[in-house]
Amino acid sequence: MNDEERKRSVIGLLEHDWHALDERLRSLNDAELDRAVFAEGPGWRVRDLPTHLAWWQELAARVAEKIAAEGGAPDERGSRTFLGIDASPETLNAETYETWRERPMAERWDRWLSAHSRMMDAFRALRPDQLLEPEGTPDAGMEGLKRYFAVAGLIPLRMHREHIESALKETSLS
Repeated sequence: MNDEERKRSVIGLLEHDWHALDERLRSLNDAELDRAVFAEGPGWRVRDLPTHLAWWQELAARVAEKIAAEGGAPDERGSRTFLGIDASPETLNAETYETWRERPMAERWDRWLSAHSRMMDAFRALRPDQLLEPEGTPDAGMEGLKRYFAVAGLIPLRMHREHIESALKETSLS
């Protein structure tokens, strides 16, 4: 598989994972969306995760857009430092939670979709060497993505999908 084929394959995988989670979340009723979920702090519900995930996918989009426009790439300090964001992940997660926790689901769905679309457009605009690790690089669940893209754009989707399924299972058994 050449680099362009690898890029298309990874983008297809990201789309698949996101659409599977989107379909699952949109299938939930209000009671299921209101279930408590292990996430980023106390009080989080399933309904809080789309905007949380959207924030991180937007971060990945902003990194990709900056790389495409200016070159360079995040160093070992990561995406937040690359973009000049000083706040910790915990602070950013808490701010997102507070900003969105009382907003209607329609607004949350819009943000969820727009953030994902922005990230995917930004990823498609990158050259394969800007998006992907060199072939043969140890992967550790990153599906070939540069670490800073996987940490913001892929791993949270998979991790929180598991949290959602656990929350729905636990509360249905109680």
